[in-house]
Amino acid sequence: MGDRTEEVYLTVSIDTECDHDPNWTRSSPLTFHSITTGVPDILQPAFSSVGAVPTYLLTVEVMEDDASAAALQALTGNYEYGTHLHAAFIEPEKKFTDYAGVDSPDFQCSYAPDIEYRKLENLTHLFEQRFGYRPTSFRAGRYGASFNSINALEKLGYLVDTSVTPYLAWQEPNARVDFRRAPEQPYFTEANDIARRGAVRPLLEVPVTMKPRLLRGPRWFRPWFATVEQMQQIVRYQLHRHRSQRVVVLNMMFHSMEIIPQATPYPQDQDQVKRFVDDMTTVLDWCAAMGVSFCGLSALRQRFQGVSQ
Repeated sequence: MGDRTEEVYLTVSIDTECDHDPNWTRSSPLTFHSITTGVPDILQPAFSSVGAVPTYLLTVEVMEDDASAAALQALTGNYEYGTHLHAAFIEPEKKFTDYAGVDSPDFQCSYAPDIEYRKLENLTHLFEQRFGYRPTSFRAGRYGASFNSINALEKLGYLVDTSVTPYLAWQEPNARVDFRRAPEQPYFTEANDIARRGAVRPLLEVPVTMKPRLLRGPRWFRPWFATVEQMQQIVRYQLHRHRSQRVVVLNMMFHSMEIIPQATPYPQDQDQVKRFVDDMTTVLDWCAAMGVSFCGLSALRQRFQGVSQ
């Protein structure tokens, strides 16, 4: 641990979606293998084996699918469910009713604030209908969130957002988000800028963990995108860079369908899936051996209650 660091937490935030194809479009016909078998048979047992607590961020199509909802309702172990919005898939101004074979380029923040709020409200209500309680953690599809998104999430009772990717900017036809100067560690956002630190507010921003690189994009704390050694380097970098902070957070992310062969551009066969899961659990186990604590996304909010970073 660092000079002042007393607590290090690791959270795993997973965009939990229908299966895709190697070109990142949704499968056709639409399938949910990553939900009905991937989460209960592969991911959750892997997390339980090392004591990790994942947060599964659920999309509209997953919650609308009865078999997927049943599999998630029956899941055992320690985990959190939150929400994940691809804005074209929910009213108002819903663009698709059949999701098979389609893409979803829209950032939610490209919509008027009142439309974005109602989309988030409908997503939240869908979650409540399926699970009987309100979600408190969220990530925007394609990371397309703005300060309007944060304000809307707070009104809906969310505690944590994890849409910010430091060192990166994202573009779609109608909007751009720029997180290149965003903090690496959790922070409370400014009222008018999601990428700047502001006064304490109800919702905590928990960025995806990155390590900057010269003349190249940042290295993600993410299986497949980084080897075991590279993920360990990211952890060491974060602990050293923020050694003056009392609380340090590591936020690993990936998509649920990355552990289904050919359901993303990433693992294409069972051997590659095994490597993905083995690399992930190796790093998580290594972190635990160093004294890192695991928790879901929403639990981080109370860790920052009154914390002076």
